[in-house]
Order: sequence, then C-alpha cells, then structure tokens
Amino acid sequence: MKELYPRRGLPNIIQKLENGDTVTLVYFGGSNTRSEGYRVMTADWLREQYPQADIRTVNAGINGTGSDLGCARLETDVLRHHPDLVFVEFVGNDGGDPESKARIEGIVRQIRKRSRFTDILFVYTVKERDVAGFQFGEYQKGAIMQEEVADYYGIPSIHLGVEVCRLVTEGKLVFTSREELSIPGAVIFTHDSIHPTIPEGHQIYTDTITRSFEIIRELRSHPGRLVHHLPRNPLVPANPWEYATMLSLDSLPNTHFTTGWSYLTPEESAVVREYNWLFPGLWQAADPGEAVTVQFEGTRIGLFDIGGPDSGRLKVSVDGGDPLIIDRFTHYNDHNRNQYVFLPELPNGKHTVRFEIDPEKTDKAAVFEAAGNERSMEHIRQHPEWYDQTVIRLGKLLLVQPPL
Repeated sequence: MKELYPRRGLPNIIQKLENGDTVTLVYFGGSNTRSEGYRVMTADWLREQYPQADIRTVNAGINGTGSDLGCARLETDVLRHHPDLVFVEFVGNDGGDPESKARIEGIVRQIRKRSRFTDILFVYTVKERDVAGFQFGEYQKGAIMQEEVADYYGIPSIHLGVEVCRLVTEGKLVFTSREELSIPGAVIFTHDSIHPTIPEGHQIYTDTITRSFEIIRELRSHPGRLVHHLPRNPLVPANPWEYATMLSLDSLPNTHFTTGWSYLTPEESAVVREYNWLFPGLWQAADPGEAVTVQFEGTRIGLFDIGGPDSGRLKVSVDGGDPLIIDRFTHYNDHNRNQYVFLPELPNGKHTVRFEIDPEKTDKAAVFEAAGNERSMEHIRQHPEWYDQTVIRLGKLLLVQPPL
C-alpha cells in the first residue's frame, strides 16, 4: 500500500521556505492535531531544514471534532491567519460518515476561494480498529472518500496508517497497551487505541510526514508559485458545506433570549475561563422553559457548546413544527467538555428555530451504565447534586448558508 500520493505537491510553501520567507502553517483537525505530537515535531523538523525561514504555526486542533464543525470554524480558526500550508486531519473523527466527502470538499473550496496559493495537505491518522483493513490492503472508508476530493483538487495526501500497520505486522509495534509497559524491541503506539504516545507514537507519524515531504520536494517540476485548481463545479453536486460559518449567538437580527439567560465572561465563570480558547464567553441558562429563538437563512443550524455533569436537554422546534429533543448530556460528561450538534438538514430558505430547556431530565446514571463506564457511575454516586440539573451553556451558532 502507498503511504504518499503527491499529486500537485506543495510548491508554494516549499518555494517560500527555500527563499527564507515568513510562512504560516495551520494544523487543522481533532485531538491528534491538538496534542503536542506530530504538529510540534513536524514544525521543528521544518525549522531544522530551513533555518533561514521564519516558520510560524497555528494550533487549530479541537478534541472530538470532525469536518462538519471544521467547515463552520474555518474562517475563525484557519483563514484569518493567512496560512501558507494547511494540514487537514479529520479521518479519525469523521469515520465513515457518508457526508465526510462533502464536508472535506467544503473545507478545500473555502481555502481555495480565499487564496489560490495556499497549499493543502491531507493526513490520515489510524485507529486500532483500522489495522485489520490495512493488513488486507484496505484504507479506511473516510480516507477513501477524502482521496476522491484530493484527486479532484490535486491535493497531496499521506496515509499514516501504512507504516504503523507494517510495524504491527513485523512485531515491532504494539498498537495498544493500557499500562505503562516497556516491551523489548517494540514501541507502544497508544494507551487508548486512538491517540499515539508522545513522543514514540507521534514520532512514527512525524517520520512518515517528513519523508513524504522530502519526496514531494524532490518531485517538484519547476520552482515558482503555482495557482491551485478551483473547479467551478464542486465534486459533490450542489455541495452546501463551502457556505458554512460560525457566529456568536446574538449576531443575527431578531434573535431573542428569555430573561433567564446570562452571558458569562472569563472573569465571572470558571467554566468560561477553562474554555476561553474557544469562546470569549458563554450564554447560560438553567431553568426549564428558558429559550432562545433564532431566525436564519440556510439549510443547517447547529450549536457549539459546553456539556458537563449538570447539562440538560433542549426541546427544539423548527418553523413551528413538532419539537425534537437534543440531549446535551452524553456518556463523556462526567466532566466539562466542548461538544457540538447540527440539526437535520432543512430546505434552503428562511427558518425560525426555538431552543428551549426541557423540563424532563435525562437518566444520567443509565447513560453511564449503558456505556459501561464504572468510573463515571461512581462519580454520579458521589456527586448526585451535580447531575440533578438542567444547565445549558452555549458558545457559538453554526450555520450552513448556500445561496438561495
């Protein structure tokens, strides 16, 4: 199996590095990108290769997030930094979601519309569940979908799982060990089947990326800037995801909060201080019946929020229709955690959406029990008052707004 598909390469970032220019690398993805792993290591390697260049980096990784949120937050977290190279890493969190291809294309088209000179590199991480497929010569479903986008736009891609699975097959790597063990002759790759150890596991990712970079550099046909391809028609017909955006909740006209909502700043709230790298403040309400009503134009609306032990449920009605329940408590919420949700797709047009705190409470102990998480079940037994609440904390509004 091939680990590198060079396609049109990375001509513009390489040219600027060789010229000793100032360059900005944005690492855009989930928890593997946010961690102090391949992101830090590849940037350090590039600084060693190009000591005359001023290499600046942006950490645009957010734990537990996929390309759908990525499309919405692209302007805020990536484009405003005017990147020369964007690493895109969402295979792990997208999984085999059939919409992944459209979302990844939405990311590419937003970048290309902003600058036809920004290079893009797809990197595909690997989970333990993917190993068997690699050993039978099969890439992950998510990577296969992203490869269609990479082919269409000439974007290079790196399958990080190829080397990892080769080492597993040769007995030189133990993919997951739950304990801190030293196994002679073998690297422990993860402790949780998903996140590589630092530095050992992420060093394998880094070595794969850096040798791929060297090959891309050697294959460059001619020096100079290259205008990247932006076809008029998207690969996914009528793809709306290039029109995704992220806004503050009170930025749209005719948005209405009932009186029980408060806007909390870092000075007022420990939770806001913990997440002020994501949100300047949070809208919070705790009592059933408190609601926020939003009017927007588009096909999708969603919420980027903070969930925790005290989280409640939202009763959501669209255009006056029957309400649906969106539970903001999950089996991860024995602690505070950034999370997000999109409502089902709507016809493109004007819509009114009402988010109301539901009086009915989730059986949170049952949620933990179903997940088999004894630690969380013990936590709820120790602190039942933390869980017996219906708090909602909202950070940003997510919208998909293709032209009418």
